[in-house]
Amino acid sequence: MRSNPGRSIRFRAFIALLLAVLVLQLWVHATRTTATWDEPVHILSGYHSWRCGDFTDNPEHPPLLKLLATVPLLPLRLPEPGWGCGTRVASKIEVAYAGAQLVAANGLDRILVRTRLAAALLTVLLAMAVCLMAAEMFGRSEAIVAMALLTFEPMIIAHGSLVTTDMALAATVVVAVYALYRYRKRRTFLRLVAVGVAVGLMLAAKHSGVLMLPVFVMLLGADIIFSHRFNSGAPARMGWEFLRSAVAYSVVLLVAVGVVWGFYGFRYFALPRVSHESLAIPELFNQGAVFAASRSMTERALEALHDARLLPESYTYGLAYVAATSARPTYILGRVYPTGRWFYFPVAFAIKSSIALLVLLALALPVRELHRTRPREMLFLLLPSLAYFGISLFSSLNIGVRHILPVYPLFAVVAAAGACWWARRRPVYLYSVIALLVLHAVTAARVAPNYIAFANDLWGGTRNVHRYLNETNADWGQNLKLVQAYVTDHDIHACWLAAFAMADLVRPYTTCGTLPGHGWSVTQQMVEVVPPVIDGTVFVSAYELPPMGGPEYAALAQTEPVDVIGGGILVFRGRFEIPLAAALSYAGRANQLLGRQRYAEALQDVRTAVELGPNDPRTHGELAMVAARNGLMDEARREADLSRALSLR
Repeated sequence: MRSNPGRSIRFRAFIALLLAVLVLQLWVHATRTTATWDEPVHILSGYHSWRCGDFTDNPEHPPLLKLLATVPLLPLRLPEPGWGCGTRVASKIEVAYAGAQLVAANGLDRILVRTRLAAALLTVLLAMAVCLMAAEMFGRSEAIVAMALLTFEPMIIAHGSLVTTDMALAATVVVAVYALYRYRKRRTFLRLVAVGVAVGLMLAAKHSGVLMLPVFVMLLGADIIFSHRFNSGAPARMGWEFLRSAVAYSVVLLVAVGVVWGFYGFRYFALPRVSHESLAIPELFNQGAVFAASRSMTERALEALHDARLLPESYTYGLAYVAATSARPTYILGRVYPTGRWFYFPVAFAIKSSIALLVLLALALPVRELHRTRPREMLFLLLPSLAYFGISLFSSLNIGVRHILPVYPLFAVVAAAGACWWARRRPVYLYSVIALLVLHAVTAARVAPNYIAFANDLWGGTRNVHRYLNETNADWGQNLKLVQAYVTDHDIHACWLAAFAMADLVRPYTTCGTLPGHGWSVTQQMVEVVPPVIDGTVFVSAYELPPMGGPEYAALAQTEPVDVIGGGILVFRGRFEIPLAAALSYAGRANQLLGRQRYAEALQDVRTAVELGPNDPRTHGELAMVAARNGLMDEARREADLSRALSLR
């Protein structure tokens, strides 16, 4: 077939337009939302990695995204943290505070927008990879539809401009799958090296990229079997092909490991200018939740990896840390479970994905002609995505649909192939596909900039997402600008805010009084104590409300909110008794006074906290610590025992 210059120009124009719209949406999200919980730490870690070669600040995440995002900060010469960059391993609380300070003290938008736009380059890379993959696998029409699905998918926009590792993993997984597909089509050494580089970038993007290594082995094996199943003499050739592929995959792993080492400056030790390990990997093995009961196969594998020094110290520690801390409480469909549930990600995917993607994917999967005429293409799209989705069913870390973000672009290509197949059958199908894509674009525009908390209309829309999901699915700290805009628009003067964000990141955005919340007392400024009864408008993050949050805001949860901001901040209005929140404010200030060695004042505050919250283990635990610092050892022991007893109720 001869190429049609006119069609080629129109195709490029469509792709350029969609890419421009995607960039516009990423910019809107980057500029109109506030820092999520994870971003300041990633920014601090990336900046320190550039400035002094320190890889200890945030070892649970590899450096690819962090280094890319902080390139625009290098000319600014930002101040160093209190402990000195690259001098020692700081505690997690020190790193969290220093990250918030780095962003807050140097201009919130000045730092955040620069780093977010740099991080968004990975989303642009993903979009280009999806376009090229769909065009090569199926055709230009499929590429346009796949790009349209990706461009307006709220989860892609939501995480596409954040300084977090989820989009980095999604982009590099897709690039690795595409590179492997092209190598299997024409096996040259350059294409093999490209696969190795892509896999290395995937491993350097997020530690869960390791899960794709066995998936790629399965993909190679399945492609070999399907390629030879109808050929005579196939068993002999298949044996040779398996051997050849094993050698090729070994080359891929060698190149990939080299890429990972490159991101750490080809240096084993996590701290610069030292010749000893700084991260206590063996202690992590002994203390981690996964390893507490017995020595597992995972533990032994990580110990062997650590002893062999096959990967940088910081990278190995990060793998161990992720394994040891992967079990957390799960909120799904209004109920809290002590750890992950197999149905979490299927339900979350159904709630958080657009209707267009869900419908077109469901229509594409049973199309037999796609599997018959494009077997290799469907294999390379479905096996990695379904395998990754399947692995997620066994995860104990169920805190956000973002953890399965790599399946979205691969599903988008499958959905596009199915949409074009149906559209070519009858005009009514074509018009239906066009209508779905228009609805898709309208939905993205309608929900902006609340992409993080998006829920499709089958579940009541973004306004109701907190009823089914929580944590990074609803409020991740991104809504502070919207809260203050709400206060201004409604001429509110008496207001309170319980945010899911570090205090130094909340303070510049609000004129409301601050209530205890996640990260509320991590600040050098003294926190303000809260009265046991408050009046006015109260803004509370969905994360802080029961059943996910503690009982301190039970009085609010028993009433119906008058409004919902950004899908994750609930608005209440009236007079509320919150004695436990008041108790926690006194306990928080006592902890600060303790850090400043003002022991007598701390003791007075924490005893007030116990009076206000006599049945809460947190107040008694704080009293135990303060009493010990004041030399009241008998009282400290009694309070510690009481705190443990209350926590078991």
